[in-house]
Amino acid sequence: MNSSTFDTLQLHDRTLAAVEAAGYEVPTEIQRRTIPEILAGRDVLATAQTGTGKTAAFVLPMLQRIERAARTRGTATPSALIVTPTRELAAQIVESVRVYGKGSGLRPLAIYGGASRNRQITDLGSHPDIVVATPGRLLDLISDGYLNLQNVSYLVLDEADRMLDMGFIPAVRTIIGMMPANRQTALFSATMPSAIQSLANELLNKPVRIQAEAGELKIDRIAQSVMYVDQTDKLELLPRLIRERQMFRVLVFTRTKHRARKVEKILAKQNLPSDSIHGDKSQAARTRALGNFKSGKVQVLVATDVASRGIDVDDITHVINFELPNESETYVHRIGRTARAGAEGHAISLCDSTEMGYLRDIERLMGMTLSVDRDHPYHQERRESYHRGPRPAPRKRSAPGSHSAPRNHSAQKKYSEPSRQSTRSTGPGWREMEVLAAAGNGGGRSNRPHRRRR
Repeated sequence: MNSSTFDTLQLHDRTLAAVEAAGYEVPTEIQRRTIPEILAGRDVLATAQTGTGKTAAFVLPMLQRIERAARTRGTATPSALIVTPTRELAAQIVESVRVYGKGSGLRPLAIYGGASRNRQITDLGSHPDIVVATPGRLLDLISDGYLNLQNVSYLVLDEADRMLDMGFIPAVRTIIGMMPANRQTALFSATMPSAIQSLANELLNKPVRIQAEAGELKIDRIAQSVMYVDQTDKLELLPRLIRERQMFRVLVFTRTKHRARKVEKILAKQNLPSDSIHGDKSQAARTRALGNFKSGKVQVLVATDVASRGIDVDDITHVINFELPNESETYVHRIGRTARAGAEGHAISLCDSTEMGYLRDIERLMGMTLSVDRDHPYHQERRESYHRGPRPAPRKRSAPGSHSAPRNHSAQKKYSEPSRQSTRSTGPGWREMEVLAAAGNGGGRSNRPHRRRR
């Protein structure tokens, strides 16, 4: 299908008016291909990267597919359920439902942990038509009799691979067992590991398979670079970069909430308007931080990967990986937060000696070598000479949005060491990396995680 406007997608006039009022004119690929299939009543299995407009792809047709929930007294019985991995994403989707569903009379409600349970119980008394929920709080309210899924006719599992990473799949299976079998289901995932494919095979009825092209992420509009810098120098380099390069709206990623707090504190001391979102912050504080970032009151937002789901800001100029992610697919999610809505963006990764294996894995996944940015006072030349060996062979890429390489889906594993196999096959061995790590720490012990036994 080669549609170029929303009015060719068989949407109601009321929905089209809401889309136009929101400022959208041309549907993205995932929207063009998904909306007609859902409107036709088919199940959908879709892979699409972040920033491709997939929320509208399942919300817009949902507004025409469901009926209003019963307004009788007692337990809430919604007509549609959208399950997401994080509260930020749940809040974002509910806001989209309100925008696109203006004038429809449909009532959405977000349910997630970290917010007032009593308030959510009260809101369920209004009998919402659409519930957007994280698995834990949803099961909690169902078990206490405030919510029943027996009338759900439309189910969406969003960010399914992230729910897998966070250990939510058993809870998702329990939730699905509470719904009627004759529902319509749409499953969206940025990647399609075997566990998610197996889940889809169980839950979906002859689904239409939709794979959005990788170009939707517009990586060609993102200038990607890496800076070789010791971990101890990163805290000095970061505020300097933001100031000297006049970064307007910056998203900084860390691997842990402890590091996010520390980075935010350093930026505040440097008089850079900043805030952070991570697992230790209340939902109110995280919503406030994101709102201030969107409005421009905050110049720098520091985020962990789990908390970052739901950050949907069009004019982020720079994404800085203060620490490289230990899963290369996460890198793609991170940098996809910039270069949105036709803009260009920059992604800068700060890499120390313990992260070289992560860098190589990222480059294999991307099929490219990141350019080295030496224009800073903390550049580590010896690390560049180590890394700039033979160019990493591009990984044989499967269909966009899917990855053939096995992934670690343990929800308990917060940090993993670089792959021994990858470093031995493409550069100096593990011992050489230890020497480099020691040199980078002034000859002391490396801060690399302890090596695992074979």
